[in-house]
Amino acid sequence: MKNAIYLIASIITISACNNQYAKKNVADMLQADTILYSQQGKNVTIKYTDSGFLKAIVFAKVLNGIKKDGNEIIKMPEGVKADFYNKEGIIESYLTANKGISYQAQKITEVSENVIVRNNKGEKLNTELLTWDQNKQLIYTDKFVKITTEKEIITGDGLIGKQDFSEWTIKKPRGIIQIAKDSI
Repeated sequence: MKNAIYLIASIITISACNNQYAKKNVADMLQADTILYSQQGKNVTIKYTDSGFLKAIVFAKVLNGIKKDGNEIIKMPEGVKADFYNKEGIIESYLTANKGISYQAQKITEVSENVIVRNNKGEKLNTELLTWDQNKQLIYTDKFVKITTEKEIITGDGLIGKQDFSEWTIKKPRGIIQIAKDSI
């Protein structure tokens, strides 16, 4: 009988320790970043509008969406393409990148790895990271950039420009290479 009481007391103690450990893990998980839902899609198209005007259409081969800490996050891990439109509905520029992530609440999209942006003026931007701020209607980076125009190649660190890449400024220019007409 005495051994049975010790056995029951031991089981209760072990259970209490395990339950206490489980409660601690649940509390830790509740304090950590909580993912409320997730969604996935292939060959997805997202349209961005502002005041009734189409601003951009984003295409993603694979899209993973999650809601985390009150923010919807859209990851595009296998490539992203975007077309940017003017108020007349004409494409003014387009972008491609190997990866992208969009923070819907902040209206911020970051694209990375082999980022290329082209505009209707024939200008081309190459960089490894570019951020699109929809609220400010700007694109920017602090990384190395190379811009190729009809007449020159301009390199530097950092860039800020309009979201349609119609106007831009390199923050820290490194150099300009003139392109000879016969080399085109």
